[in-house]
Amino acid sequence: MTTPDAVLSPHAHHHSADHAAAWVGGRSITVAEVDRRLAVLRDGPLASRLPPQDTPQGRNLRRWLVQVLAVEELVAQEAAARAVVCEPRDGSPGALTLAEALRAGGVTAAVLAANPLARALRRRVVEGVGVPEEQIRSYYDRNRDRHAGAYAQERAAIEKDLAQAARERAFNRWLDQRHAELVRLEPGFEHPADPHQPDADHRH
Repeated sequence: MTTPDAVLSPHAHHHSADHAAAWVGGRSITVAEVDRRLAVLRDGPLASRLPPQDTPQGRNLRRWLVQVLAVEELVAQEAAARAVVCEPRDGSPGALTLAEALRAGGVTAAVLAANPLARALRRRVVEGVGVPEEQIRSYYDRNRDRHAGAYAQERAAIEKDLAQAARERAFNRWLDQRHAELVRLEPGFEHPADPHQPDADHRH
C-alpha cells in the first residue's frame, strides 16, 4: 500500500543513482533508470522544446518520467502474470512523448500509444466488455443529427464507438486500481500535479 509520507512529501530530495525513485510490487525503479530515460529525451529530436533541468518544469519532467516508468513496469508485471504477449494487431513500438501524454490524457494514454504490450494487456483486461442494446438504441435516438439513417444502418457504427469508449474506461479503472495497490512513489518523485510537492503544476 502507498504511504502518505511516500506520496505527499513536501520537499525535494537528492538521491544517489541506485536509490529507488518508485516501487512497483517488489521491484524498484532506480534513480539511474529515470536519469537514463531523461537523457534519451534530452538527446532526442524534441530536446530543444524540453524545459531546462534546474527549473520547476524540468524537475516535473523528471517526475513525469517516474510515473511513466512505473506504469511501464506495472504493465510488464501484469502482462507476465497473465501470459499476455504482443500480436501483430497491437502494432509497433512508438515514441513516448510528453506532448502525447498532454494531448491524449496523461501517462496511461502516452504509454498505450507507445507500448504494444500495454495495448495487448488492455485487450486481455477488457475482454467481454460490451454495450447493452438499450444503450445503443438510446444513443441513436438522442443523436439523430449525427445518425440520420435508419437504426439498422447506423447501429454497427454506434456500437463500435460506444464499445471502444467503454473498454477504455474499463481499462483505465482497472489500471488505476492496480496502480493504487502496487505502486509506491518515493519522496521527491511525486506526480507533477500532486499539490504537496513544491513544483506542483496546479495550485488553487
